[in-house]
Amino acid sequence: MKRKINILLSIVMFFALLQLTSASIKLENIYFDPAIISAGDNVDIVVEYSATNMEVDKIGNPEYKFAVELKPDDDLSKEYVLIVDKLGNNLRGTVLAGEVYNKVFRIKVDNDAPPADYEFKLVGRWYKNGIPEKISTEIKFMVPIKKEGIILNVANLNTNPSQVRPGDKFVEIKTFIENVGQKDSKSVEVILTPNSNLITSTYTDNNRKWIGKIKSGESKEISFYLNIDENILAKLYDLDFTMNYMDLDDNKYSKNITVPFLIKDRSYIEVINYSGSGLAGSKGTLKVYIKNTGSQSAESVDVRILKESSQPFNFDVRSSYVGELEAGEVGTAIFNFGIEDSAAIKTHDFKILIRTKGDTDEGDDTIYTYNRRAQFNVIGVAENNYLKYGSYLFIGVLVLFIFLKLFSKKNKKK
Repeated sequence: MKRKINILLSIVMFFALLQLTSASIKLENIYFDPAIISAGDNVDIVVEYSATNMEVDKIGNPEYKFAVELKPDDDLSKEYVLIVDKLGNNLRGTVLAGEVYNKVFRIKVDNDAPPADYEFKLVGRWYKNGIPEKISTEIKFMVPIKKEGIILNVANLNTNPSQVRPGDKFVEIKTFIENVGQKDSKSVEVILTPNSNLITSTYTDNNRKWIGKIKSGESKEISFYLNIDENILAKLYDLDFTMNYMDLDDNKYSKNITVPFLIKDRSYIEVINYSGSGLAGSKGTLKVYIKNTGSQSAESVDVRILKESSQPFNFDVRSSYVGELEAGEVGTAIFNFGIEDSAAIKTHDFKILIRTKGDTDEGDDTIYTYNRRAQFNVIGVAENNYLKYGSYLFIGVLVLFIFLKLFSKKNKKK
């Protein structure tokens, strides 16, 4: 046990001696360009330091090189800062003990970096033939970021109509893109992407808008247009806004903002069945069965049959008023009409136009129209009543004529 402790103490003393004989650095001065740093800035960190405890046998030895590296040292600097040049650019001098050494390092601060003190460290280490030694020394310092950069937001989103429902077309999404940061932006492009394939762009620009420059504190209005599929579920969806932009130094940025988008319930009318057949030259009746498959009531439901001029049917009344249909309720529209003698024996298609009003109790005053279809079968030809009754009349007249003829002859004999 004592042997193990002695070995452990020997190892600790060995590394302690190495540390004592290793070079160290002392921070003499530091300044920044720009002096007041904002989010989004490219910053030069000019470091003035001296190297101490330099090993004499390594100085001037071509196999050895002493290098100082800039590294992030807290969560903020790791998340919001990119170290563009971590090894720095030599300004003057060589690494000699007791001499002041200057280097400039470059960092890029993210545009959305919050104002705070960001911690960094300088790590000094000997390299032998390009291979770093295990022993290093470091010194920490702060980089103060005092101002916010470009901050683009989506504000005051409004829709027209104010309540969006399944089947709505040309829905206007109107909003303001505002820059609440302290730096100007330019070349601002905004792309609206819904998170459902049942919500699509109305126009061919695919909801890609070019705004241009937005100064600090400025906002610009922008509109997009969407089509909502009839089969979409009524619920909360997301609209994703992607903003691509540049700062005045031509640095490029991209930012995503998600905004909730509510699609409300509505009624929805389907033709679920139809029935009707008749004979050419007679009367016919078509019954159309409709159902409210939506989640709200449909008011003032009116069903109208649309007849082509070439179709062999005569309608006195072409509409059938059904009234109100609750969600899930079935109604029947009845149409009576005459079938022309020339009607072909076949299945005839009719266009059906259904017109309803939304559920006013739910604030829906929208007038909805549905184009549907129904069929009527002509199954034969009706008898010609004029020919039938004419034949009966002819036979009757003939029988009467014969009777009168016989009666006349009989009276003459007397």
